[in-house]
Amino acid sequence: MLTRSKNPMRRGGSLQRRTTLRSTTWSRQTAGLVPSPFKKKGKKRRPMAERRFALACRGEPCYLLIPGAPSHDKDTVVDCHSNQQAHGKGMGIKADDEKTVPGCGWCHHAIDQGNWLTKEQRRDYWDDAYARWVPARTAKLAREGES
Repeated sequence: MLTRSKNPMRRGGSLQRRTTLRSTTWSRQTAGLVPSPFKKKGKKRRPMAERRFALACRGEPCYLLIPGAPSHDKDTVVDCHSNQQAHGKGMGIKADDEKTVPGCGWCHHAIDQGNWLTKEQRRDYWDDAYARWVPARTAKLAREGES
């Protein structure tokens, strides 16, 4: 006849704690009683000198003007960053704020995720819009600087 062994790792054995529950440093750190040895990072801030280029896009008409848009609604205009690696775009990294163009929501979607446009078409639409936007943006920033 088989008898149950006292080994807790075997099936049917009773599980009993061999050590007492005591407070560890980790549990005190999570409770906020002991400072953590890891440095907490603050939120990444974008420099305002660069941000003024993106803010200049507010209140402007759509400059991308991709054909097929239901309307280039001025209410949905946002700053559209370049998707070109030459302008600083990378995986998980936006291009600089200087490389922005005002575009309506539909055109912004077409530039970023538009599968119906080729890469060259998206680049051409963005470059054309940027060439038209830079003089207008420069004039707008000069007027705001005078005020």
